[in-house]
Amino acid sequence: MHRIIFHFGNLTLYSYGLMQSIAFIASLLVILYLSKRSKISKDVLFDLSVYIIIGGIVGARLWFVVENFNLYKEDLFSILKIWEGGMVFYGGLLGGVISGLFYIKRNKLDLFKVGDIITTAFPLGIFFGRIGCFLNGCCYGKISERFGVRFPRENFPPPYQEQLEKGLIKPTDCCSLPVIPTQLIESFSMLLLFFILFYLYNKRRKFDGMIFYLFFIIYGFERFFVDFLREYSKNALIFKIVSLSQITSIIIILLSSILLFIRYRNSNK
Repeated sequence: MHRIIFHFGNLTLYSYGLMQSIAFIASLLVILYLSKRSKISKDVLFDLSVYIIIGGIVGARLWFVVENFNLYKEDLFSILKIWEGGMVFYGGLLGGVISGLFYIKRNKLDLFKVGDIITTAFPLGIFFGRIGCFLNGCCYGKISERFGVRFPRENFPPPYQEQLEKGLIKPTDCCSLPVIPTQLIESFSMLLLFFILFYLYNKRRKFDGMIFYLFFIIYGFERFFVDFLREYSKNALIFKIVSLSQITSIIIILLSSILLFIRYRNSNK
């Protein structure tokens, strides 16, 4: 739970930025490893990964800024400080998909062959990325005495700040009230998903596109249920019941399930 790893002069190393960098590198290494089993060159997959990463960062940041513009309206330059945290996964997914599709179409690549490789690596990246969220204190869950963890006052992590603003804790309190570590729940869920998809890709893949759609379906379910444990303001919930991410998850699950069935049926003709 350390937002800042160290200071060195004017240089500050943030745990969130460090873990996101590790996430990108880990995913890229898996992609390059899996390229050995395909006829797609490492150079092409490397370039595609760069496109997806850039598009993902832009999309994730824009989605967060749109949802939380009040945090940036006084200092628009702070929008660029992505290393301090403040990104939304589905925004990153949308940005990554758009930039990835642009590269795939321009280079006339097979969407499903490439998609299977990329989405096999995705969960490993999310695993490291969510650890970064935990260290940063963002994307946390609801208050829970039984299952929660406390965030120390040092560097004022988001749970501490929000509870202080709501009057739930005092400025002299050393820690926040315990909150469910939804970041770690998602992190280790994604690590498990990575091993499952990695095994399926290497041993049980029946047709191109299978891993691609399975990732979206399984992640959609995982995110939908974990979000019930997430701490959201009532204004961020639709009908004060579900989050925008949960609505997005439902759409992704339904659409991916239909397309997976169509892909499976066509592969057996």
